[in-house]
Amino acid sequence: MMEWNEEYDVVVVGSGAGGLVAAITAANQGLKTVIVEKADVYGGSSALSGGGVWVPNNHVSKNAGLQDSEEEALTYMQEVIEDTGPASTNERKVAYVKNGSKMVKFLEDLGMKWVPGIKYPDYYPEKPGGKIGRSLEAEIYDARELKDYEDKLRTGDIDPPIPIYSGKVASLAKAFTNSGDFFTVVGMFINGFKHKMKRSHAISIGAGLVGRLIKIALEQNVSIKLSTPLKDLIIENDKVIGIKVEKDGQPYYIKSKGVILAGGGFERNPELRKKYHNVGTDWTSASPDNTGDMLLIAQKHQLDTALLDDAWWGPATLDGNGNRKFLVHERSMPHSIIVDQTGERYFNESQSYTDAGHNILDRHEKNGQAIHSWMILESRHRNKFLFGDMLPRRTPKEVFESGYFIKADTLEDLAEKIQLDDKRLKATIDRFNGFVEKNIDEDFGRGNSAYDNYYGHPKYKNPNLGTIAKAPFYAIKIYPGDLGTKGGIVANEYGQAMCNNKPIEGLYATGNCSASVMGRVYPGPGSSIGPTTIFGYISANHIKETISQSVKKTSKVV
Repeated sequence: MMEWNEEYDVVVVGSGAGGLVAAITAANQGLKTVIVEKADVYGGSSALSGGGVWVPNNHVSKNAGLQDSEEEALTYMQEVIEDTGPASTNERKVAYVKNGSKMVKFLEDLGMKWVPGIKYPDYYPEKPGGKIGRSLEAEIYDARELKDYEDKLRTGDIDPPIPIYSGKVASLAKAFTNSGDFFTVVGMFINGFKHKMKRSHAISIGAGLVGRLIKIALEQNVSIKLSTPLKDLIIENDKVIGIKVEKDGQPYYIKSKGVILAGGGFERNPELRKKYHNVGTDWTSASPDNTGDMLLIAQKHQLDTALLDDAWWGPATLDGNGNRKFLVHERSMPHSIIVDQTGERYFNESQSYTDAGHNILDRHEKNGQAIHSWMILESRHRNKFLFGDMLPRRTPKEVFESGYFIKADTLEDLAEKIQLDDKRLKATIDRFNGFVEKNIDEDFGRGNSAYDNYYGHPKYKNPNLGTIAKAPFYAIKIYPGDLGTKGGIVANEYGQAMCNNKPIEGLYATGNCSASVMGRVYPGPGSSIGPTTIFGYISANHIKETISQSVKKTSKVV
């Protein structure tokens, strides 16, 4: 007989956005709920993210003017998400679309304050059903309201200097190029100053989302156990009956009617990354605690898995201190290109980060010379736009001294410094500059999409194209970074974890420990937090329904 230390109706493993939404939903349904978290802080990779949630047909965006429908959302998802097997079935896509809007309203009724990203495009907005403005994020939040939990929120290496919205962050990069973006940024700073005047601890983007969710979870009487890593699932006769965790260095057993796995992937596990991705852990931006624990436990119990070879990829770079920088607007702005070690361009630099990451990996598999690649830019890029946290015209000496940025007065000298064939690099740039004169990238279509243009220069005929001709010139190493792995446990449309194509009763999986409904693409801003929260919501509701049906059956028997 198992000796249980505690008993709950629902155990949620992981305290990122998906785990929090699952726990809130279960507790609101009257189920006794606990979150167990491996780290000594809560929030996971969600707290380190941009905080966007991609939810088609939600009422907040529609109230802000977006015309949308379930039919258009499903058309778009079917168009851009290829059939990748059990993770991205039509049933899963339908469940995503039908429940996303319900989740948004449910959380709003409990106190969540949503802000629509009305200008933020889907990543393929020209495709059938594509839109601009489907993403949501949490309103800036005063973390002092969390009281004892304020200091337990996961934080990154660098916090934003002011509270910001991911739906407006594109304006930061080009604030010095036009009045519209300039005044948007001025408004952001004024808002930040108001928070400072109130002496509030204003948090935003991923931290703001998690902060608001943890406040709601506490109000719903969700218990939270930090420093409590999952060690095993207790499964009997194809039914989960509880979990084994470690508490204070000792085994600890929690009995439960339902278990929702909502933790991270295997971003920080060197062996698993090498096995499935043939890369290391140096370039990921995910939580340092995501070492694949749930994948290893799932494999031990022979649960179905899929998409283990994929991740939420994106071009990244390492500064002189080894800090990872996930590049989005930097590579999209004019006067820059990315080349491999042969000196040739090989993709649209302005496309979505996941597609760009796939391009790096595919190129390297073909020629072995794309990891690392080089971002080449010239003086106007550095004089007009942000790069990371560096203001225009403000490039500290240490970035050159550390070798992070390599600088030269001619392209020939730059090629020599980074060991590229100068003639091939010059030919690549001459060809690219010719495209700039025509306002069309004939090789890769850079600037053809509204998504590309979102991060471009609004006063250029093609917002993403600018010649590389004016010295000095710069080069920065580019690697295939990621926001997390996206393969893991296969779940059905109810979020149930599958084994031999059959659900394990009481066991559910969402987030990066599961195989994503998005397949191998990233349909829009918030396409990783969207699935983890929506399927967390679906899973908790399914547990409640299952328990209710079980009670009815028992009552009839009696």
